[in-house]
Amino acid sequence: MLRITRHLLLSCCLLLICVLSSADARAQAADASASRPKTCLVLGGGGARGGAHVGVLKVLERERIPIDCIVGTSMGAVVGGLYAAGYSADEIQTILDNVDWNAELRDKPPRSDRGMRRKEDDLRLLGGIELGIHEGRIAFPRGVIQGQRLELLLRKLLLPVATVDDFDDLPIPFRAVATDIVKGEKVVFGGGDLAAAIRASMSVPGVFAPVKIDGRLLVDGGVLDNVPVDEARKLGAQRLIVSRVGSPLRTEEGLTSPLAITEQMSSILMQREVEAQLATLGEQDLLLAPDLGDIGSEQFNRAPEAVAPGVRAADAVVPQLQRYAVEADAYATFTARHRMPRFDTPVVQFVDVDGSSTNTADFVRQRMAPLAGKPLEVPVVEQTLATLYGEGRYEKIGWTPVRRDDAWGLKVSPVDKAWGPDFLHLSLRVSDDFDGASAYQFIAELTRTGLSEAGAEARVRAAIGQESQLFLEYYHPLGKRAHHALSTYLQYRATNRDISFVQDDLGDYRYFQAYGGARWTYSPHRDWEFSTFLERGHERVRFDLGDPDLSGRYHANLGSLGVQLRHDSIDSSTFPTQGHRASLTYQRFDDALGSTVDSAVTRLQWDGAWSHGEHRFVGGVRASTSTGSDALLATYGFLGGLGNLSGYPEQSIFAPHTALLRLMYYRRVLRRDSLITVPLYVGGSAEWGGFWTRRDEADLGSMMPAGSLFVGADSPLGPVFLGWGRAEGGRDSFYLTFGSLLRTLDGF
Repeated sequence: MLRITRHLLLSCCLLLICVLSSADARAQAADASASRPKTCLVLGGGGARGGAHVGVLKVLERERIPIDCIVGTSMGAVVGGLYAAGYSADEIQTILDNVDWNAELRDKPPRSDRGMRRKEDDLRLLGGIELGIHEGRIAFPRGVIQGQRLELLLRKLLLPVATVDDFDDLPIPFRAVATDIVKGEKVVFGGGDLAAAIRASMSVPGVFAPVKIDGRLLVDGGVLDNVPVDEARKLGAQRLIVSRVGSPLRTEEGLTSPLAITEQMSSILMQREVEAQLATLGEQDLLLAPDLGDIGSEQFNRAPEAVAPGVRAADAVVPQLQRYAVEADAYATFTARHRMPRFDTPVVQFVDVDGSSTNTADFVRQRMAPLAGKPLEVPVVEQTLATLYGEGRYEKIGWTPVRRDDAWGLKVSPVDKAWGPDFLHLSLRVSDDFDGASAYQFIAELTRTGLSEAGAEARVRAAIGQESQLFLEYYHPLGKRAHHALSTYLQYRATNRDISFVQDDLGDYRYFQAYGGARWTYSPHRDWEFSTFLERGHERVRFDLGDPDLSGRYHANLGSLGVQLRHDSIDSSTFPTQGHRASLTYQRFDDALGSTVDSAVTRLQWDGAWSHGEHRFVGGVRASTSTGSDALLATYGFLGGLGNLSGYPEQSIFAPHTALLRLMYYRRVLRRDSLITVPLYVGGSAEWGGFWTRRDEADLGSMMPAGSLFVGADSPLGPVFLGWGRAEGGRDSFYLTFGSLLRTLDGF
């Protein structure tokens, strides 16, 4: 007992010494600050031009100028918030250099991060537009960018100070300025969630969606106070260093559109307030205005270029800056305090989901549950949130570490899309073979989400044009982690088929198929899915052009049981650069299930993508073979079209047995120099394929070579190709078509 008592006394003494030492260090820092005028840094808004603030900070550090407080707006809040949290200027520059702004300023998570159901949606719903339906009315997002990935980036960078509620407790006291867009009032953040405050401060109206915090709808602080000198004065600043990086007004030559005129009006009003703020600067203050040339506020990929002008602007006034400098020992005291706090990775002991802004809290809770009981790994958290966000029903999903007594956990805040919960996707596609045959396809798909807390949804899809289609589905996730799902569906589709390539006396027919079914799906990982399905329906053919004796002769009932295994890690459904996509399906038609005849079909598909520098390759294998009776057209495979046995018209080959090997090459020919661009590619393909009416006819010797050359663009309406293809025997075709380089085997 005596030994234990001694240990306790020793521990208490050591703790007391640490507390006194820490208090003494803080007192020394306070005394050092009190011995000189309080210097505050004011960082204005300017979008990508705000990279110049980093250059200013680099010179301040070089000249040993300590900062006692920081106030920032928009990009100034980003740079200022990071510096206040403990990052050095060099570390912030490294962040600017390494961030892929073209990716971070887009909400849609990478395709490889989404679940299998959404990957299939992504492949089917290429291009077009999506509208929300809210309370029976067409609704739109409040911003082009919702800021999901940007907020996750800020959260990751500021994780060590995530539990700091008072911004005065940061290594450097900090304020972020935003605007209440409803009341037209300035909102100054001096506490709360630092990442959320910075995100709100940079919500440029019309570009970034507003952020709701404490019941207030917030946008960019620059609307009312783009260079917040007044807020720095409120913090007791006696000397100000102000960095102004806003865009200058347009010249008359630049006012060429109504949008430009509107932007100019907003800039004039903003600049008037800025000039009023700058007019209050005195002899003890210093204004820096870096010459940023043609760097636009929206060109975030050029933000690193703005650092050098910031350095030059500060270097030009070094004599004036030196009056703020301190001796080496005093600056060492500042740098000792100006450090990112240590953050020891905790074990996540609980996950709380805020259900106040979502109808699917249980769905989120189930997906986040596996994180409990494990050390906090930010990449795992972000991956899980990306998969959830990829479901398409959330405006954003935020997270933050929280502490409850002695336990660490996560607070997850999903927000349903305000323009939902119903979504209408519209797309229009056209095709032309430049030989008199052209077609169009209009597709409308309505999805109702949030039908249960588990994430159930209903879908209706209708199409007219080259293919007529009506599809109805109800989808319901099952299980604690939603790895299982059950769906029921009805489908009708009809399309024209030219099957004269299979048998010379056949010609153009209208093929009809209608069926209903149920499918059970198991997806233990976002890249894998196993399913089994039961279907019942019928198919028929209507004579249009060809042998008149065949008119009206074909009708068959369909009853089948099938299994399917799928893998999908392809990074893009348009012009992929890496990953694989594979599908193996076996479907058995049996008279016991209502089928007219017994038959079966096996379909195999694989696509692999890889890249080397600017060069991209896609390899592919297609195979479809039927057994039993060949009377069921539902067991046939399809070939024909660009990259799919080029030289033959689109989906013109309709046979019981098909096979195709191919290798495609393409490269981008237009560089991306802004956030808005239409990627353009040139490429070609080498193919080797065949089709047969009987399996015993299938052999390597009867397969034929084919190839193509094409130009492709990833347009807002979807991938579009202009190409030419040739197959053995002199068959060639020109193509103007919409679609993906990744094709399915069933022709629909």
